[in-house]
Order: sequence, then C-alpha cells, then structure tokens
Amino acid sequence: MSRRRRRTGPTMTAVQRITVLVADAATFHRLAGAYASFEWSDGEHEAYLDAHDDAIERSRSAGALVHVGRFDHDGYRDFCRDSDLPADSASTRSAFAARAGESGSAREWDGTVRDLLLTESLLGGAEPDPAAQSLIDELTDLMVTAPPGPGEFTVTVSAPGGEVTVTFPWERAGQDLQVGRPLEVLFAAVTAGVAHSAGLIARVPTGVVLPGGIVQTRVLGWRLGDNSVTEIATAELFNAFCTDATTGDLLAPEFGTVYGRD
Repeated sequence: MSRRRRRTGPTMTAVQRITVLVADAATFHRLAGAYASFEWSDGEHEAYLDAHDDAIERSRSAGALVHVGRFDHDGYRDFCRDSDLPADSASTRSAFAARAGESGSAREWDGTVRDLLLTESLLGGAEPDPAAQSLIDELTDLMVTAPPGPGEFTVTVSAPGGEVTVTFPWERAGQDLQVGRPLEVLFAAVTAGVAHSAGLIARVPTGVVLPGGIVQTRVLGWRLGDNSVTEIATAELFNAFCTDATTGDLLAPEFGTVYGRD
C-alpha cells in the first residue's frame, strides 16, 4: 500500500514591518531631559541620528519594510495619558511608534532621517499650492527629458525659522534618472519657498560635451514667494553670476556654463 504524498504550495515569508520615530533637535533635548529611560544624553543628537540611519539601513538590508516618522512629544504625552502607560519607558515609546505605523503618521522613507526631519520642518503648516505644484512638474520634466549628465537644483528658502539652503542632486545615466535625495525633499523646499520666499537655481546638462569631457550645463532660475513663481530672465541670471559683487566688474562666464533658455 503506497502512501499518498501531500502536496503543498510555496512557503510565504512574512515581511517584517518596523516603525522608527526620530526626534528633531528640540524634541531630543526634551526627551533627554525628561526621561531616565531615554538612553541618549543632551548634546548627542548628531550621533543619535547617525545611529538611527545605521539601524534603518540594516533593517532594509534584511528585507524589512521600514516606516519612518517624526517623534511628536505632545502626541506622545497624549498617548501615554489615553493609554494609561508610563511616559518614562522605552516600551511605551515602542508602542507609540507602532501606533504611528498603523495610523499612517509614519511612512515608507528611502532617504536619511535628516532628510525626513528637514522635509517635516520645511512643510510645517504650509499647504500644497498650485504654483508650487506647477514648478515641481516643470523641474520633474527637466530631469526626465535631460540628456545624459549630472544636474542639480538649489533652493534657498527664507522662512520664519531662518534661511535654509536645500540642494537636490540628480543625474541622467542612459535612460535612468538617479536622484541623490527623496523627491519629497524637493517638493517640501519648493512648497515652503512659494509659501514664504525663496530663490531656486537649476543646473541642467545640455547634451554638449566640451573638450576634456566636460558636460555643458544650462543655468535657470526662479523667484518664489507670495504663492507665485517667476522665472528669472536670461540677462539677469548672467549678471548675477558674472558680476563681481564687490567691484561691480563683469566676470568671465564659468567654463562650460550657459545662462537662461536662450
């Protein structure tokens, strides 16, 4: 009598989900001063961010799905009160992070924790604006239609918290577009700039290769603010980049650079 072999389907391996909440500098200071269970000391914020980046990268490499969010201390205190859990407890902070992952306040993030905190800081209470979205669409089109070569967007935002300069490097390699930071960083910088005030400079490869293998770059610029976007004229761009700020004398253009759309 033969025994019938039971047939089974492929084994499905569950993907581990991890939620990490990261404190900005001000919240880190509050956590370090308020909770003995918080293992970091005041003044160690940079090392704390590095450690979180390392831990997140290890989790990603192991195949985990990682969600990242900003640690909201006021929200944490409300959570402790509503859940009747002790605030000075690592396990309570873990439970708070798990709830953030379930509620959607933490999200999938493929950049550094510094980039996430920067994005959250820039957006603040700023609402998406049609002018910002229109410029984002134009910048995206510049990237995806550019010939091979490196490019960069630089946004200098003047907001209530001070001036912040955000660089967004990218490169067209064959048919691929490689970006140095999550696109959300660029979106946040442009949105904050339109809501407050900013200048944006784009450096885009032209497809012309100069002697020495240097890829020619086109410089474009925009003024942002008051919920509007204005492109900077070619002559003004040239004067801005090719005039000595001290003497007012004209300077030779940077080799391999053209200014404006003309």
